[in-house]
Formats: sequence, C-alpha cells, structure tokens
Amino acid sequence: TEQVLAHGAVAWCLEPTVRIARKLSRIQRPFLLAISGAYRTTSTAALQVILGIPLLHLQLQREARGTALFRLRLPLSTNVSDIDPSEIDEKATGWSAHPSEHLSPTQISLDDGGNINTELRIYTDGSKTEKGVGAAFCVLTDVNITQRWSTRLSLRNTVFQAEILALLKAVEHAVSLPTQQLTILVDNQASINSAANPKNHNSIAPKIFKLLHSRG
Repeated sequence: TEQVLAHGAVAWCLEPTVRIARKLSRIQRPFLLAISGAYRTTSTAALQVILGIPLLHLQLQREARGTALFRLRLPLSTNVSDIDPSEIDEKATGWSAHPSEHLSPTQISLDDGGNINTELRIYTDGSKTEKGVGAAFCVLTDVNITQRWSTRLSLRNTVFQAEILALLKAVEHAVSLPTQQLTILVDNQASINSAANPKNHNSIAPKIFKLLHSRG
C-alpha cells in the first residue's frame, strides 16, 4: 500500500499539510489493526509505537524528498536540507564499455608497487579527517617532485570518493603527457577494482576505464 501511495508523492507530499496527514493516518489505521490484532479502540499512535511503524505521511515525505534530490535533482527548502543536488554522485547505468573490452595487467593491477622502478611515477591519495576531505596526487621524476595537484571536498564526501577522484585526475594528467612509460600508484584497492570494472555504477570509474583503455 505504501508503494502505491508513494506514486507521485514528490508532487503532493514534500510538505504534507495537516489535512493530508490525517487522511493518510485513516488509511494506515486498518492495516495497523490487522497486523497487531489489537482492539479497535486502540489509538493509531499507540499502534504505530507498538509495531515500530512510522506515520505514513512521514514515510511518504521521506520518499518524496529522496526522489526530488536523487532523481529529479531538485533542491529542498533550506530549513530541511542544504544539500545541493549537483553535489550528489549520480549513479551510472549500463556498461561503460563493450563487454569484450577490458584492461590488461600492464594497464591496471593490484600488484604491490614497492618495487616499481619506472622513471616517472604518480602517487595518489584521498583522506578524510575531522578537519575535512581532500584528494591529491604528485608526480615524481626519479626522486624529484615535478608536479602537485590537490583539492578540498565537501565534508559529506567519503574517503572512497576522494580516492577515486584523485585517481581520475592522475590518469587525466598521465594521458596528457607524451607517450612514455609511467606508473600510477594507488593505496586504495576499491578505487582500482571500480576503475577496472566496466559495469561499475560509480560515475567516475567509467571515465578512468575509458581513459586507460584509450591508451592501450
């Protein structure tokens, strides 16, 4: 019943009125009585507490807000949330490449990079502390740091998001260089696995896959 009522809830239940809340409570009540087996004189509020089922209008409001933010990319009122829809990671759909395409071990692998001795190396990192979230990479030619890149992210971002962003920027920098042997070293296995998987739903991983695959 909840899923049926949730249809189109974003149009009428983002900010439900008292009248709507009462109507939804009347709809919910028979189901609460049937589930609990309680007397018909039991109040709706008591049934909700006993069964641990939230008020129906609150459930639909949550559904409506989620749809507005994640699917329609519409901002909510500032007294509800200050999340900018453009900051939300969009889930990729389908395959990022043809199923026959894959990355070779020379393009991406989980081998320990401790013995890497290529002249040009790019180290990436992403981190999250109480002070903030950041992503960065640095380029080493022999033993000299020849270039650095870093950025600060929102506190809402995760360590994984910081790590995979750093990897993307490192790969973008690598493909812009004249063709030569280089190694990108990453300390986050999840980022490597995501980039190597053409079915991954992360929005950044397919970009890394395509860049690496284009370099053969």
